[in-house]
Amino acid sequence: MSLARGDRSLQEELDWAVARLAKAGYPIRSKVRLLVDPKLDIMGYANEEEGIQHIVIAEWALQSEMLGGLLFHELAHIYHTERRSPSHKFKVTNAIITEFSQREGLNERETGYLVEGFSHLQNVMVDDIVFAAMEESERRQAQGFFSGWLTESPSGYPLADASALARNAFALASVKRHGLLHEDEPNAKEMAVRGRALAKQLGKSAQEKYDAIEEFLVKADPSWDEETFHNKLVLFLDMLVALLREKDQMEDLR
Repeated sequence: MSLARGDRSLQEELDWAVARLAKAGYPIRSKVRLLVDPKLDIMGYANEEEGIQHIVIAEWALQSEMLGGLLFHELAHIYHTERRSPSHKFKVTNAIITEFSQREGLNERETGYLVEGFSHLQNVMVDDIVFAAMEESERRQAQGFFSGWLTESPSGYPLADASALARNAFALASVKRHGLLHEDEPNAKEMAVRGRALAKQLGKSAQEKYDAIEEFLVKADPSWDEETFHNKLVLFLDMLVALLREKDQMEDLR
């Protein structure tokens, strides 16, 4: 892992992203360092060490046209962490997910599905800051990025299909929240059709549960206070488990 401090172009990219967020009304107070990990298989993540915020990005992501969006996204996580948003109090949210998982008798993989679902809820709110910092051309680019998240065909395995449905809901909710899914636009219409294709194949009951999750993510409010956020999180986890247990139609496809 290498420190990007010695690379002026990367440091300038970080400074540019910090300035763009500040201009949009989301100033970052912390000292932020940018690290590059040549072994990382995801685009990037943020963490804190000894009071310093680190953004770690994959070496391959340096060539991505979404590098700026990635930096906006990780800085938005830092913004919420600095302000102790309920969505970013990890000990509390982890405890809620763990307690819920034990109550529902979920195994390790099923609990991982809930953790992934929580990250969708967290990210859809974080990305409000990202979209606020973006220009129109960048917003259109983001629409294409989220389109790439969509899964259209069932695998026949309930856990995998439930995970894909939750991811589809996140992708569509992300663009809907920011007015990028106008049905009269060919690209947007195609994305809407593709996003619902999987749920449609899994039957009416699965579709209804999918729609409820998508609507929840569209309406998720970053200004929820702590008690409201915790109550909403439990409601969302209930929705995810209901989708996971939608096994009759899913198993018929195996």
